[in-house]
Amino acid sequence: MKTLVCLPTKNEKDSIEEMIARVRRLGLDMIIVDENSIDGTLDKAARNNVPVYQRDGRGKGWGVRKGLEVAAVKGYEVMVFIDCDCSYPTESIPRLLELLPEFDMTVGARDMRDVQFFHRLVNIFHTLTVNALFAVLLTDINSGLRALKVDKFRGLLDAEGFDIEAQITAVALRNGFKIRELAVPYRKRVGRSKIRYYDTLRIFNRIVRERFRHNKP
Repeated sequence: MKTLVCLPTKNEKDSIEEMIARVRRLGLDMIIVDENSIDGTLDKAARNNVPVYQRDGRGKGWGVRKGLEVAAVKGYEVMVFIDCDCSYPTESIPRLLELLPEFDMTVGARDMRDVQFFHRLVNIFHTLTVNALFAVLLTDINSGLRALKVDKFRGLLDAEGFDIEAQITAVALRNGFKIRELAVPYRKRVGRSKIRYYDTLRIFNRIVRERFRHNKP
């Protein structure tokens, strides 16, 4: 399946070149979807000849949605997105792709013991909420490593911020899409986390709202 890797970025100068190199070793096409980086991220992307698209708004959700839009326009069947902080293993991407002919979304599920304590608690809380509301048994609904079938998700997302992963998960469950989680290692990120305390509530609100929506966002 024709695949595009999307790297959402916002001031990732310390990790961007390493992430580009890792994706290139997989032999996959790649784009960067940026949010007005001012730290040299864009210069490094240009030096490495990676196409850069700017988001239409502020927040990670805008980045993922822009990536899906570009993937669809350019004829890609699958989009992989992965956080650009070197925390998720790019070497797991081929395994996620191998499962996609059977599934509509595959997710790199972290061992929560590898996640920083506060973020671990938040992730467990969000995942338990999804499991309770949708009657499923997922393990990591906030994972930032996913492979999606473009035609399944395009036009169904409207999240703007860090609630995008929760919305993707809920949309998939609500529409009966087939999901498969794959255990992956999780490493210490390069750079500082951009998620804030209020995002915890935003993600929770997103989960609850999505449970009672219809098929369209």
